[in-house]
Amino acid sequence: QEHGFDSGEEWIETVDALSTFGIKGDAFFDVMRSLCIILQLGNLTFEPEVVYGEERSSISSIEALEKLSTLIGVPESEIETAMTKRFMMTRGEEFTISLKDTEARDGCDALAKEIYARVFDYLVRNINECTEPKGSAGGFYGTISLLDIFGFESFQVNRFEQLCINYANERLQQKYVVDNFRAIKVEYEEEGINVFDFSLIDNSDVMDLLEGKMGLMVQLNEECVRPNGGDESFVYKLKVVCSDSNRLIQDNLHRPYEFGIRHYAAPIKYDARKFIERNLDKIPNDLLKCACHSANPLIRQEFQRLSDSLKEGQSTGLKKRSAATKHLVATKFRSQLTSLMSIIEESRTRYIRCVKPNKVMRPRTLDHAHTVSQLESAGLVTAIVISRESFPNRLSYDVIMERFKFLTYKYADCHLDTADIKQDSEILLSHLLAGITADTHMGRVRPFACGKTKVYFRVGALERIETIRQEYYAERAIQLQTWMRSLQARIHYLIMKRGMILLESQIRCYLVRRSYKMKLKCALIVQCFIRRVLAKLEYLRRRNNHAATVIQTRWRVIKPRREFRAAHLASIRIQSIARMTICKKIYAAKKKERDAEHAMESRMTMMQQNFDDASTVGGGGTVFSVDEGLLEEVETMFEFLRKEIVVLRKKNTKLKRELAESEAEKREMFNHASSTEHAFALSKIRSEQLTRNNAQLTENANRFKKEISKLKTELKTQQYGHELQLREMRHEFDMALERRDAEVKTLETKLQTTTAMHKREVQLITDDAERTREENYAEIMRLREEITRTQDSHQDYLSKLMGVLETTQANRSTSPHEEEMIRKKDSQILELKTELAKLQKSTGTTPQDNKTRKDTIRSMKYIVKKNREHRKVRV
Repeated sequence: QEHGFDSGEEWIETVDALSTFGIKGDAFFDVMRSLCIILQLGNLTFEPEVVYGEERSSISSIEALEKLSTLIGVPESEIETAMTKRFMMTRGEEFTISLKDTEARDGCDALAKEIYARVFDYLVRNINECTEPKGSAGGFYGTISLLDIFGFESFQVNRFEQLCINYANERLQQKYVVDNFRAIKVEYEEEGINVFDFSLIDNSDVMDLLEGKMGLMVQLNEECVRPNGGDESFVYKLKVVCSDSNRLIQDNLHRPYEFGIRHYAAPIKYDARKFIERNLDKIPNDLLKCACHSANPLIRQEFQRLSDSLKEGQSTGLKKRSAATKHLVATKFRSQLTSLMSIIEESRTRYIRCVKPNKVMRPRTLDHAHTVSQLESAGLVTAIVISRESFPNRLSYDVIMERFKFLTYKYADCHLDTADIKQDSEILLSHLLAGITADTHMGRVRPFACGKTKVYFRVGALERIETIRQEYYAERAIQLQTWMRSLQARIHYLIMKRGMILLESQIRCYLVRRSYKMKLKCALIVQCFIRRVLAKLEYLRRRNNHAATVIQTRWRVIKPRREFRAAHLASIRIQSIARMTICKKIYAAKKKERDAEHAMESRMTMMQQNFDDASTVGGGGTVFSVDEGLLEEVETMFEFLRKEIVVLRKKNTKLKRELAESEAEKREMFNHASSTEHAFALSKIRSEQLTRNNAQLTENANRFKKEISKLKTELKTQQYGHELQLREMRHEFDMALERRDAEVKTLETKLQTTTAMHKREVQLITDDAERTREENYAEIMRLREEITRTQDSHQDYLSKLMGVLETTQANRSTSPHEEEMIRKKDSQILELKTELAKLQKSTGTTPQDNKTRKDTIRSMKYIVKKNREHRKVRV
């Protein structure tokens, strides 16, 4: 673990992520072996050797070479040959050139870089294929992209990489200018407003220098495809062709391989050495063939594809410049950048400037100089200056009159009575912004400008007008607030007054009630005391008269009981007599009725007998005569029978009514029985359903009980297993602690040993340093003596040279044809005399002075040689 990250977990996540994109199994192992090959190439070491006077190189790390051979699947001898030798074909003959150790190291690094690039392209290609939406070939999908690039780079020595990075930043800066300022410039020109100094942010001339028809990229590509092209010739051509560009820095102090460019961020000086080599970026054919023979399928396929593309380029011929520069780094970079810019042009762009607060990567620390330098390099300071000079706010004339016309009440001389809305708006704004000016490159100007259709405001101008407008509204709002607060305060006062009155009444009620309760309590206390006294007296009296009270109680109980018994017996006797009397009356009535019926029956019998007798006499032929008494009896009998019939009819009617009522009750009972049967049937069905539900619930309950018992068993098993694992982990943790303690002790021992060895080595180094210091001091003294002798000899030589020059100048003729040349020579001789005088006066011994003296002596020798040739010609 390091910095809170677990390498094991990171490795697992990486493997899972690669498998998600289909890189697993053999493909995953091929990628990992390719990365191991890249690392192993960095472990190779080369040492120089001289064979028959020829400087060569060989691989000194044999073990690293063996591991590399195992990983790449190529024999060691073939790898070493490809690394340390180059095979060239000239006129049908093959030559072998041995490489120096630096050249072999560069070739090894180029191979590692190419393998890394191919592996990277392979991963990107697979990820794009896996993440590409289905059917994207025929449809269009929007994207949200994040472009993260380096900022401008300016180092002590700037190479080809810094040029490419700064070129990309110039393109993005141009896009930023177009997005933010060019449209504003066009709008200002259409409105007839003076445009700000656009040259402060416009980098079109830099882009012309970099990618114009005769720009830097074109010159670099032509120099790469030209035979025997070099870095110095590229710089020379660039300075000659682009001499009219004010962005190209041509300094006389520049070396032949140096040039400078005034970027929008800052002037940067570039070192053009190895520009041609890095632009070609061509891997040697020997290493390319070696990689094509690799046993790793990924490396073999990718390098075979690279080899095929190179062969196609050679087969088509490189006569045309476009075909010749197709595989150059600058061309590829420019085409990729152009494609990127075309994508950006079709999208809505947002810019995020990242600023590094300090160089030491420390939190809560701000390096102001470093931060300001980044802001200047990013062009933000210039953008802010332009923004201050521009018009960030704009409003149409209709909106201005609608929003600010009412403010004319503040100015007595502000009359908006013209028919031109533009003139009215200008008069209104002149009064509102009176006394306010803005600083620009043209001096102090008005804070607003009137265009054809809109009014443009500088920074702070519109805010000032809006502030005046808000102040007006604030004053009116304060008045409204005052009225509303007064009304609310009065309402609140009335509510409080009503509440106070209610509160006072409640308090008075409470006080009176409390006084009443207190008086009541006192009265109850007095009553309780009096009752207690009376009760005590009664108690004493009753205790004294207890026996009499008991006797009275007994007697009072016995006497009412006797009276109750006598009354009870009397009531029973009266009831029996009353019942007997009633029964006698009923008996007499029934007996009378029975006697009457019996008499009637006897009379009926007698009457029947009389009729029989009368019918018998009539049958013998006698005259039938009816006795009046008999008729009366018959009538009496009929009357009696009539009454009986009436009574029987009443009884019959009563019985019929009772029968009808019984039948109605029977029907009701039948209906009730039917409804009861139906209810019973429904209850039976419901009972059966409940029985089935109960059986199902019982079954579910039994199943749940079984599952619960099973889960309990599993829980116990898991708990037991977890306890075992916990014990094992505790045991492993204890063992790990013991091992860690042992390692700590071992490290402490090693640390002590290392400290002792370090002290001994420091002592040895100190002794060596002392000896080296003494030797250096002796060498310095010797060199000083040699320099002194050299200076003396130089002084003698210079004195002789001065004599020769004076003699030469004295022996010259003054012919008209050579006067101009003589004057030039005289000026050169005077310059030489001046330099000689300076050299005679100088006493320094620095290497720079020695170099200057050597250059001066070389130039003087050249002049003396020319003079001698000139004299020979004259002779």
